[in-house]
Amino acid sequence: MSRQLRTQLILYIMVISLAVMAGASYFIYSFMQNMIKIQNERLLYQQFQQLDHNIGGLVKEIDRLSMLFLRDDQIQRFLYKISEKTEEEFLESKNDVQRVIADFIDNYNYIDSIYITANNLGAVGGSQKRTLVYDREEWQQSFFTSEPFRQTIEQYPHLIIHSGIKKSFYNPYLTGKDDGYLISLMRGTRAIYDPTTSATLIINIDERYLSSIYSTALNREEGDMYIANADGKVVSASETDRVGTQSHFKPGTDLADGAYGSLDDEKAGRSMQVVYYKLHNGGWYLLKEIPLSQYADQILGVQRMLMLVFIVSVLAIFVASFFWLRKIIKPLNQLSGKMKDMSRGELGVTVDHVPNNELGTVIRRFNEMSLSMVELVEKNNEIQEKKRELELEALQYQINPHFLYNTLNMIRWMAVIVKADNIVHTIVALGNILRPVFSSKDSMCTLRDELSYLDNYLKIINMRFNNNITFTMDVDEQWMDCQVPRFILQPLVENSIASGRQSEEFAIQIQIRAEGDEQRLVLSVTDSGVGMDQRTLEQLNEKLAKEESPKSTVGGSGIGLHNVNKRIRLYYGSDYGIHFVPAEQGAQVIVILPVHR
Repeated sequence: MSRQLRTQLILYIMVISLAVMAGASYFIYSFMQNMIKIQNERLLYQQFQQLDHNIGGLVKEIDRLSMLFLRDDQIQRFLYKISEKTEEEFLESKNDVQRVIADFIDNYNYIDSIYITANNLGAVGGSQKRTLVYDREEWQQSFFTSEPFRQTIEQYPHLIIHSGIKKSFYNPYLTGKDDGYLISLMRGTRAIYDPTTSATLIINIDERYLSSIYSTALNREEGDMYIANADGKVVSASETDRVGTQSHFKPGTDLADGAYGSLDDEKAGRSMQVVYYKLHNGGWYLLKEIPLSQYADQILGVQRMLMLVFIVSVLAIFVASFFWLRKIIKPLNQLSGKMKDMSRGELGVTVDHVPNNELGTVIRRFNEMSLSMVELVEKNNEIQEKKRELELEALQYQINPHFLYNTLNMIRWMAVIVKADNIVHTIVALGNILRPVFSSKDSMCTLRDELSYLDNYLKIINMRFNNNITFTMDVDEQWMDCQVPRFILQPLVENSIASGRQSEEFAIQIQIRAEGDEQRLVLSVTDSGVGMDQRTLEQLNEKLAKEESPKSTVGGSGIGLHNVNKRIRLYYGSDYGIHFVPAEQGAQVIVILPVHR
């Protein structure tokens, strides 16, 4: 048993230690991972601010170049009263406009193409190598009904940025590998001396140039970086295939410019941290998806150190626990051995080594108990010896019940011979009373047997009082087989006779009734004696409720009432028992019992 206890204690200590150390290790691991995340977020925030500055600088540069482009003399001549020009005049200006566009793109190679649209004539422009002229009908179907054109007119003369537009939108001949996504910067324009805005300048930047601003410094293992609009559509990405797709994270429109934050999310079954930053231009968001495994790689060394410390600590706890528990359990082993000796009959054994702790208290009490048991055994032997002597002495004076029955039977036949019928009836009634006392040890009997016993008792009593006691029963047959405690009615009747009579010649009537329901049986004993006043009745009931021995002020000891009431409560509880109720004449006592058939 002690070995099992030692093993259990070691296991408990190990389990608790493992749980505490595992929790501490996980906390340290999570804390360090969070610290690295915060540090990386700070560095990334600085990087985002720099990229925001670079992209903002690019937008400002395009804004400046657009104004410079519009000041060109040939462009001004092209724009002057452009709404009044015929289609032939519009086409004649195409070559001049294209030469200006080619020279301009040649000086600023990050510009992909430039287009000028006329509301009534269409569009002219293109890239350095391609020139395209759209007529009004074609542009009416594509550009003049588009959202970018509407915003350009509404926000004149501000520069408007639009993304997600492909090269084939402006030039349908660009397909396949020649096609791609553009960043379009548009503004409504007019000639210097023209009062009406009748044209739109579109300067396009290849999306790949925008992504090169942040892709060159991006390590693919550190995650993907891309730019998305407020709807979550990818505008520019380090991976070209992602442009035009829907971002895993939709930032929304309720963030201020320069807003910064991060969240943890799942993508393709991988846990990742999404860091976002709202740019100051275009309503765009710069996002970076960082796999959380990257942080795990960064703290791998710390994790290995924690694992080493964890294993060493577990071994140290195991060794220390083993020797410490071995020392603690040693007195318990001795106590266990002495208890086994005692179970084999060796009394008076004691444990010599008593430690100065709670276990020592237990051992001292065991020693005292062991020595006390020797004394108790000796005293018990003496008591048993005296008991045997008393039993032998009692056997010498024991009266056999059969001898008593035979004697009563002999007296009865002697009375029959001399024709003394009253003596015969008295002896028969007495025998019927004594028979259940000696023949049965059961404390319960049927109500039928109890009434029969009571009938024999009253026969004997009437011999004494010259038949002045009248006994009537009002008990339905359905209650006759109910189980009741033996000898509960005789003390009540005896109390009625003792307290109700005024003289030896005074006649008294006693009535027994039974009623009830499925749960309770109510017996009542009513006499026609002198009765009692209300105060005496209340005092009797109060003493019976407190289980005190009542003493009647009318007559009788009342000890029988207390005995019956206490027996009923011992059998069935405080909800049952006896109590007195007011009666028109005499006294009435109620007995409440549960129904047991």
